[in-house]
Amino acid sequence: MPRNKPRLTLRIIGYTALALLFAAGAILWFVDQRATSQAENNAAARAHFIADILLRDRLTEADFQRPVGSRRRAELDALFARAVRTEGVERINLIGPSGFITYSTQTNLIGDSPNHGSAHVESSLSGREVREVESTTIDGRRLKVLETYLPVRQHGESGRPLGVFDLYQDYESRVARQARATILPVAGFILLALLVLCATLVPILRRVTAAVEVRNQRLVAQASTLERSLALAHDARTEAEAARRALSEQNKRLRELDRLKDEFLSLVSHELRTPLTSIRGYLDLVLQGEAGEITPEQRRFLEAVERNSGRLLRLVGDLLFVAQADAGRLSLERAGVDLSELAAHCVEESAPAATEKSVSLVLLAEPVPTLVGDRGRLAQVLDNLVSNALKFTPEGGTVQVRTLAEDDHVVLEVEDTGIGIPQEDQPRLFERFFRSAMAEDQAIPGTGLGLAIVKAIVEAHSGEISISSREGMGTTFRILLPLAARAERAA
Repeated sequence: MPRNKPRLTLRIIGYTALALLFAAGAILWFVDQRATSQAENNAAARAHFIADILLRDRLTEADFQRPVGSRRRAELDALFARAVRTEGVERINLIGPSGFITYSTQTNLIGDSPNHGSAHVESSLSGREVREVESTTIDGRRLKVLETYLPVRQHGESGRPLGVFDLYQDYESRVARQARATILPVAGFILLALLVLCATLVPILRRVTAAVEVRNQRLVAQASTLERSLALAHDARTEAEAARRALSEQNKRLRELDRLKDEFLSLVSHELRTPLTSIRGYLDLVLQGEAGEITPEQRRFLEAVERNSGRLLRLVGDLLFVAQADAGRLSLERAGVDLSELAAHCVEESAPAATEKSVSLVLLAEPVPTLVGDRGRLAQVLDNLVSNALKFTPEGGTVQVRTLAEDDHVVLEVEDTGIGIPQEDQPRLFERFFRSAMAEDQAIPGTGLGLAIVKAIVEAHSGEISISSREGMGTTFRILLPLAARAERAA
């Protein structure tokens, strides 16, 4: 137990740290998006500023009609030089209504059309501002830029723009750097907060795990005290009463443990069923020769493995069924069931086992009304009762399976001439994992789950099961399934 405590603490700390990191990542992403958007808006505002200050009264309609001459180009170069030096501007284009570049700070582009911006130029010529982040090559350098298209009008005019002012700003210096300047302090604050939280959480978790350990030790000590009290209960009535009270308290804990055990059995049964099914599937393939020829001795070994895996799979199925029944999750697929026909099928399928053991298996089935029930579960009841009867009946004995209608019930009886069941064992016969003393003395194999499963299925059908038995004479199981229930179930 002490070895697991640090591991539990570290695991809880790890899960908490992951949750906090996820939350911190979400916050940083949100802040980064807001900071980037704000930086892009600031860059666009600077582009507007450049356009308003530099272009308002200094560009003419002729600048957009055709590529500018060398003299005008020199004037525009001087006009834009300060913006290129101080505002992180990598390129400025003037684009005419025809869609061609009439001026560019990168002179080899004059007279060309924009590489990727035809649609943006059209939108800008219709009076809208367009922004786009893209990667482009400027002066032999591959840059990520914020490209802004602004419509250019004469001062005071509101008609169609003269052309488009196309501004390329370095994304790293004008946007990304500003965004980082915002997000880095936030990231530092969040990291500091995470460290403080973790430093605060570790001692708390240690105290919690220590408290759990102390509680477990107390439970062990209480169980030990109860055990001593029971051992001394015969000495005095007072001590017996004290032990009874302690036992009542312990029984509450045992019921909780029993519930945990049922959950464990259910979980283990689920986990074992899949690999067992896979093992049996591959065994079938090998036995069928899919993996190559096998020798008779190998076949004998594999058939033994198949038989034992089948027994284990049936045991897992029984465990899972009992766990579901105890948890109240037993579901029935109801349909019309002829119990006499079901009994006939069971006797027919069990006949080889009866013949092998030299036991007479007899069916005495009268016609009975059709019930509404789960055919598969009722067949499981018959299989369990008949297989038990054959198992506990010696050679030369008889097993009878009877069905009949009695008043407002359908009756199923399975009678054998086997070894019988001691009177003191009969009240516990339907408990899980219980086996009678005679079965254990004679080393008859079994798990003690079959009759518990039978009772759960019968009660799920609103039925009753009873037993009559005498040692050395045989046993009779009698099941009553009410006919009145079929109308209620069908409704």
